Order: sequence, then C-alpha cells, then structure tokens
Amino acid sequence: MFTAEDVKAALKSELAADIIIKDITASTNLDVKELAAKGAPEGTVVIAGEQTAGRGRLGRSFWSPRNTGLYMSVLLRPELSAADALAITTCAAPAVCEAVEGLCDTEAGIKWVNDIYIGGRKVCGILTESVIAADGRLDSAVLGIGVNVADTEFPADITDKAGSLHISADTRPRLAAAILERFFAYYRKLPEKAYLPEYRRRSILTGKVVEYEQTGELRSAKVTGIDDEAGLIVIGSDGREQHLSSGEVRIIMKH
Repeated sequence: MFTAEDVKAALKSELAADIIIKDITASTNLDVKELAAKGAPEGTVVIAGEQTAGRGRLGRSFWSPRNTGLYMSVLLRPELSAADALAITTCAAPAVCEAVEGLCDTEAGIKWVNDIYIGGRKVCGILTESVIAADGRLDSAVLGIGVNVADTEFPADITDKAGSLHISADTRPRLAAAILERFFAYYRKLPEKAYLPEYRRRSILTGKVVEYEQTGELRSAKVTGIDDEAGLIVIGSDGREQHLSSGEVRIIMKH
C-alpha cells in the first residue's frame, strides 16, 4: 500500500489539509464523517486500499476489492445549502475524467449523474453525502470517489457493465493527486459553475433514448442535454420537455 507522502509528492500544490491512508476500512465516507464530527478541517482526505462496506448511490454497495482501486473521500465545508451541495458531485465528475485521461490514453465520459464511463463500461462512481447540523444548515459534505484502476475479476451482477482503467495499481498516488488538483480547481469556482461546459461536453447520454421511473411509472425519452443546474433535459414521446434533477436512467437506444 502506498503512503500519504506518495500522494503529497505527486501534488503540485498544498490542497489537502491531511491525508490519511488505510490498508482496509469499512467505508472512507464513514471515516471522513467521523473526522468531520471531531472538527477536522476542509481538505482532509482518507484513502483506503480496500473497503468492506463501500457505499454507492441509492443505498447500493460499491465493490472495493483489495489494492486494485482508488477509494478516496474528501471532507468539504462549503458555504452552501444542502440542496446546492448536489453540485459537488457534478463538479467532481469532469475532474475525475480529466485526471483519468492524464494517465490513460483514452477518453472518459459522464453518465448522468455520477458515473464515469470508458468504452461503455463504468470505471468510477461518485457519491456526495451531506452532514446537516441541528439548525438545519449544511455542516459539511463528504465527497467519495471510487475508481477501478487495475484489472480485476468483477462479481457476476456487475461483470457486464463494470470496467477498469487497465493500468498498474502503482499509479494510484498519482491518480489521487490529479483528481484532487482538478477537483479543487473547479470547487473554488463552484458558484460560477466553471465545471458545467466540460460536464455537458462529456455527457454520454445526450442524443440517446433512456428509460427512467417517475411517480411509479416507467417512461422513456430522448436526452437533449444538460441544463444550467446539471439536470437532465429529456423530450418524451408526447413532445414535452422535462428536466430531471435526480434519479436513475438506463440507455435503451443509442440514437
């Protein structure tokens, strides 16, 4: 397992307040939440070589096998509402794509809202969790990023859609540093939405027909783009335009 010094050596600037490396943990997001409750500063980072209870969106687990992926969480203390904190995930997605492309000779795309794809396979998931104070304000946010770095054998339930960067696990310190560099560059300009043009450009759903659930009903629509709030713009078979702010979508037609 690499060390905090390995990551710091790859950083071009002092971005992280503290970098904590763990050989194994239940969840780096949970670790950072505990540190946040103890008053840890913004920029505190936890990276693990393995997670036994990695977390994804919608209560799903995130498969985090030993020493084949980068499992990293960052503590943030933005002056945002809980609703606006959703932009952190959107901000992180193009940052991950740019970092990945800096190490791999390939192009990375974003599947709305939080997945990074290469060659039609998911190589990274992003999960932002908010910590709400007793008075209802946003106390902190935890940005979790899990990247499949080295080749591995995936479980049967995800083998048809999961992929990896196909690079050495030794590149993880450089990848972590690159993600932190690019993320904080966007994060500092979060109110300006500097990340949005790149997010739009990298959307793999634009122009495709997708299926999604709304009010208990399964619907299909063509994706026409990403709106100013990073919502998914779709047009249904009835010609009506809708803006989806959250949820799960599945591609059913590529054109």
